Amino acid sequence: MFEFLQPHFLYLIVPIIFLVIFLYSTKKNTKNFVAFWDLKNVYKFSSHYLKIYYLLILCIFISAICIISQPVIRNIDEKIKKNWVDIMLVLDVSYSMKAEDLQPNRLSAAKEIISKFLDTQENNRVWFVVFAGKPFTSLPLNFDYNISKKILEKITVDTINQRVSWLQGTAIWDALIFAADNFTDENREKVIVLLTDGTANVWVDPNISVDFLNKKYWENNKIKIYTIWIWKNENTFVNIQDIMWFSQKVEIWWVDEESLKSIAEKSWGKYYRAENKETLNNIFTQISELEKTEIEIDTTETITSNAKIFTYILSLFLFILLFIKFRKNIYNR
Repeated sequence: MFEFLQPHFLYLIVPIIFLVIFLYSTKKNTKNFVAFWDLKNVYKFSSHYLKIYYLLILCIFISAICIISQPVIRNIDEKIKKNWVDIMLVLDVSYSMKAEDLQPNRLSAAKEIISKFLDTQENNRVWFVVFAGKPFTSLPLNFDYNISKKILEKITVDTINQRVSWLQGTAIWDALIFAADNFTDENREKVIVLLTDGTANVWVDPNISVDFLNKKYWENNKIKIYTIWIWKNENTFVNIQDIMWFSQKVEIWWVDEESLKSIAEKSWGKYYRAENKETLNNIFTQISELEKTEIEIDTTETITSNAKIFTYILSLFLFILLFIKFRKNIYNR
């Protein structure tokens, strides 16, 4: 970027322009102007030389003023550092997520809000982990939010075959360990968003799991966990089919809310309770705001003097002026 460090000197150009115009008009219109009598004799054969003469004087003065105004070229080098975030969406797909206290059901409501959450992402990588009695990777970390939304649409309670006994239940703690183990980039912020409506009722004991995560991850890499409990303040029912395809109505009535609060507290995250779709949407809006990518700009500025080019221009105008003056003197002898 070209600029002048002392731009106030440039105002001198205005009176000089008027002075040169005045001198030229005076010389042209006044025959007995004593101060320029010798110039009249030099340029008596051509009025064009007089115009060139004054134009050169004007350019010389302007060049000199530009030099004292300290022309410089300012270079600004900006290095932008963005604190990218890896977001692991851990989604409960156990049979209880078919409950209809959130319309059309808990899982569908969660998927709808997650889809809107993906629309707000720009540079964060997103990963889906689904779990029931065992966690599975539904989609690895990626930047393609359109693909993520398409995969999300296909997730149902049947994504995991829960007719198999060892895949039944709600293995929250296994899902958290599985998700934490799949973070690979140490230079990126790490966030787990856990959506569940139940309690850890199979596999790893909660206390063992918390100690493991706290020791291996939370103290060192600080994986932040947001826990979202999807539940209305009432008991609800869900129809579950057994291996003979018979339907059984099961009441869902208990969750381990304290454990979800404890997870969020120990991992510098936050606990939320979603009783309806509007609340769930607000929760993801808050998470989106909390996990905005931070931008750091490292600016380096260098200033290079550009007076040399005006010095060359000034020298060129002086040379032309002297050449014309000398040439006219020779022809007039």
